[in-house]
Amino acid sequence: MASGFLEFSREDSAKLEEIRYELGKIGTNVNQIALAANRGRAPMVKAQWASVDELRRSLPMVAKALSQIIAERRRQGVALFRKFAEAQEGARHG
Repeated sequence: MASGFLEFSREDSAKLEEIRYELGKIGTNVNQIALAANRGRAPMVKAQWASVDELRRSLPMVAKALSQIIAERRRQGVALFRKFAEAQEGARHG
């Protein structure tokens, strides 16, 4: 699907927004689990704590990777736009 130089397609935008939303929900849930466990309301065994800790470490990395994908897409869009603008300018003067 065609889209603007700096934009994702509607499908990609919807998927990225869904991922961002789900990451936020997962992060909230992980924090609630940790809080409940710390207050003694959700006893956890070592393996469960390890899983919660792994999630807490992984979520920021996933969010960072998603941000890098978006930044790279924007960088590519800017480069494409510059190429287009230069071609338009050359066509006017050539």
